[in-house]
Amino acid sequence: MGCTAPGTHIDNPAGHQCFVDGQRETKPDQPFRYYGTSRVDALPADVKGRPDWTLQPASQAVEHAAPASLWLFPLDLPLELVRRAWSGRQDQTVVITLPATPPELRVLPEIRPTGLEAVAERALQARNAR
Repeated sequence: MGCTAPGTHIDNPAGHQCFVDGQRETKPDQPFRYYGTSRVDALPADVKGRPDWTLQPASQAVEHAAPASLWLFPLDLPLELVRRAWSGRQDQTVVITLPATPPELRVLPEIRPTGLEAVAERALQARNAR
């Protein structure tokens, strides 16, 4: 743990599909990628082999603060070591929570067209007419 950059922990208790910067991630602990802003996207987990669309996909930005300013070249390492000794490693935790889909946007799992009984009756009449 001596010479490591801050990592990211993805807290995903519901098991949703997570993407970090567009790449699917299945491990909860992510190593350091770069300083700046990362994006964590999540899609609803599958229920009985189908996505649970009672939840909406979500996306959130994760800011990885840079260490001491680069223009302080001879002092950047000592400043970073002092900051790390004082406050420890700055790991971040991202909690994955998906918002509920509003009722007016929900799709019913079994959408049946209207008028099926009338079509079935006409087909039966056509078969009997032959």
